[in-house]
Amino acid sequence: MATRFNAIATLIVDDSEVECQLLRAQLGQFDWMKVIDCVHDGLEALAYVRRSDPLTGQQAFLYPDLILLDFKMPRCDGMQVLKLLQHQLLRPRIVLWSTALEQIDVPLALELGADLVCSKPHCLAELSGILDRLGMNMVQPRFVMQRLDVKAAEPMPA
Repeated sequence: MATRFNAIATLIVDDSEVECQLLRAQLGQFDWMKVIDCVHDGLEALAYVRRSDPLTGQQAFLYPDLILLDFKMPRCDGMQVLKLLQHQLLRPRIVLWSTALEQIDVPLALELGADLVCSKPHCLAELSGILDRLGMNMVQPRFVMQRLDVKAAEPMPA
């Protein structure tokens, strides 16, 4: 990836604390990535993106450029998060991933706004490959078209 002036603000959404800590450590290897928070289900992710904490009502301090979203979580899973964010005017880039990729309806996930659907990385090299697949447009927020004759958000090529 090319050199960046601003770190990519990244929100990790995974119900496993261990996965969150591993991803945080792996992403720390990239000087152009900044993990701004880890949340543990889709409802917490939605609250963060919508800039409020349901427990305190406080505003989140930094809007994410990228969400690394687990598919299978309690209370609100990755597909539900995509459905609830699909009509939001401004939203981050989203990688939906899982250890059981065959359980994901990939065309639907892309239609709902995922930029990339893939297996969870097992090592730093795989994570780097996923980030490379997102390409240079990763840091540009997505503005959703609200016209009926235009597809709401074109998926990025894989």
